[in-house]
Amino acid sequence: MEFLKTLKKPFLIVWLFIFTSCLKVDCEENSKAFREYECLQIFERLPILESPYMESEGKHLLTGEDCVCKYRWLNNYKQLLEKGDTIIKRKGELTFSIHKRDTIIVVKWECEGKIYE
Repeated sequence: MEFLKTLKKPFLIVWLFIFTSCLKVDCEENSKAFREYECLQIFERLPILESPYMESEGKHLLTGEDCVCKYRWLNNYKQLLEKGDTIIKRKGELTFSIHKRDTIIVVKWECEGKIYE
């Protein structure tokens, strides 16, 4: 029994190390993925169902066709969106903007407390 007690502490330390290292965010890889994403949308509505990846429904800014923008970052700004706002996230960029009737909100991409450009 004493033997098991002595094994517990090192096992716990190793387990915590493995667990926390798996949770480490790779900001460089995430920024590359975010650069590849594009959303040019005149916002109309949010879907009824909640999800970690917020989907905004609307019309494509250039074609006028129905489109859905789906990305996790958008979920942080859903409370700012109103029908008629324009969401602009261009491929190759790390910023996006929400254009309102009288205001433009520009959001820079941030990861682990660092702003990427």
